[in-house]
Amino acid sequence: MTGPDWIADLAWYCRVEHGRPEAHRLLPFCEPSLVIRRRFDRKGRTQDCRLLISPAMPDGGEYAPEPGEEQIAVRLAPELMETALGLRAAEYAGEDRDLPRRLQRAFDSAVSEAAKGEACHAMRALLRGVESAAAAPDADRVTHATRMMRQSSGRIPARSLAEASGVSSRHLRREFAARFGHSPRAMTRRLRLASAMLEAEQHDRPEWARVAVGYGFSDQAHMIRECRTIMGESPRELFRLRRPLAVSFNT
Repeated sequence: MTGPDWIADLAWYCRVEHGRPEAHRLLPFCEPSLVIRRRFDRKGRTQDCRLLISPAMPDGGEYAPEPGEEQIAVRLAPELMETALGLRAAEYAGEDRDLPRRLQRAFDSAVSEAAKGEACHAMRALLRGVESAAAAPDADRVTHATRMMRQSSGRIPARSLAEASGVSSRHLRREFAARFGHSPRAMTRRLRLASAMLEAEQHDRPEWARVAVGYGFSDQAHMIRECRTIMGESPRELFRLRRPLAVSFNT
């Protein structure tokens, strides 16, 4: 593993101009993000600029952006946060939190670039900050199991993850609860559903049965039940709610 990509597994960016922004329906995800949140006036001048850790949202939800809000962020791999950055993912849930003071200096240049309105330069500086702040992660068996889970988009059942990693299912459940605040099964279910929905959103008219089977659901009805249990809506309804956002991301 070289560079920041082993701990920052996704870079993302969102900017909302002044006006009446619509709320975005979010898919479930179990990865916190390191975020620079900038607020700007109608002339683009910075009013506020903060470095935060934005929590995971395992049951999805809504993001209701404020007018004049910009977010420059990297999503952190939860299985590596603790050994690489000293941040336990389970402690970053429910609401935004400030980054611990001991880590903030590594990101001073990123915040400075963001405050100038230089989003591209701020993103590069944010990634450099992750690289400079992080230590080499301890690749233990639970870390290995979690990497397998996320790399397979939740297709590997929790019991198989334990077997492949050489630990008991009980040990894996205990460690997942302590590190991530969720069981292996809960994380697997959410990864699989989110990945299936993202696949569906690549198409104007998804073939739902094919998507469901492709992501490890026994059939389309199984995916519908899971989506309703986790998100409160069917996949078709969730697809409709997210469609405007998905179109902007996929074009």
